[in-house]
Amino acid sequence: MEKNQIKDAITDIISGRDEASYYFELIHKMDELNDIELDQYLVENFGKLSEEGCASGLGDSWRSKIGWVVEGEYPLENLPDHVRDIAQRLYYDRKS
Repeated sequence: MEKNQIKDAITDIISGRDEASYYFELIHKMDELNDIELDQYLVENFGKLSEEGCASGLGDSWRSKIGWVVEGEYPLENLPDHVRDIAQRLYYDRKS
């Protein structure tokens, strides 16, 4: 699965065209790609994905920690540098 297909799948989950449970199938593919632009798109949409029912799941990937990031509870230092500022601005700063 390519980056644009994953972005489309994320958009489909947000819009309700795909089930939230499909997100957890995408995590492995995103981990393999490890694409900066895709990661930034993902974090920008964590809040919407969370609203669609994508909660924090099991696994080691930071990409599976949606609920904790949205709540500002996942350690920022465990997020990659290329998404940390986005997450802080969208989810952590609003907590204080």
